[in-house]
Amino acid sequence: MRTHRARLLAILLWATGFVVLIVLSVLARSNAQFPGDAAITGLLRPLGHSVLARVIEFPSDVNQPTLGAILVAVIVAILAVLRHFRAAIAVAVGTLVADLINALINGLVARPRPNNVHVPTISGLGAHSFPSGHVEHVTVLFGFLFYLTVLATHARPNRRAWLLLIQIVCVYFIALIGVGRIVAGDHQPSDVLAGYLVAALLLPLIWLFYRWLDVVWRRHRRRKELRLTSPQ
Repeated sequence: MRTHRARLLAILLWATGFVVLIVLSVLARSNAQFPGDAAITGLLRPLGHSVLARVIEFPSDVNQPTLGAILVAVIVAILAVLRHFRAAIAVAVGTLVADLINALINGLVARPRPNNVHVPTISGLGAHSFPSGHVEHVTVLFGFLFYLTVLATHARPNRRAWLLLIQIVCVYFIALIGVGRIVAGDHQPSDVLAGYLVAALLLPLIWLFYRWLDVVWRRHRRRKELRLTSPQ
């Protein structure tokens, strides 16, 4: 009963988030700023000239289009070498879907960048401001990696220290990518919020995809074992 209620609550929260995203997208199409955007930007922009500037900007810098693609490829390769093939597939598919969805929403809303700033993109995809593609991409990537470390912690408690280090890195990237995009002047705070929201909607679907891959793989192994053990 509790599991059933938890699933219903999760579905309700996901549907609510989806509706909120649609409303924000419609409003962003006709509003270059939301109330509070200017105030939050004014509060955060001075951080770009502080001693923390490089720490704040690093997640954004290493996730520019080309470097971001290389980072995903490296992570997928590492997972494959470690024989975590389902995780590698989920990372590759999840980040690709996140980027495609961002390009779709970004193009439909077509909200101008703050001060019409130019941001490097691939073939003009994601050239507009809403939602933040960097925030969406990074949150999906490192959010899923965080999920993998949680699973690994339960399976292999003796590796908790190393996994905790990876979790800290994941939280660092997720937490500061949004701040960095505002500090750089590339996005309004509402663009960043929308990027986090899209990622929050995508992550549960990627987790389900990963679990589905596990089910498919187990069924494949069972069928293979049955063929090997069945009399010819």
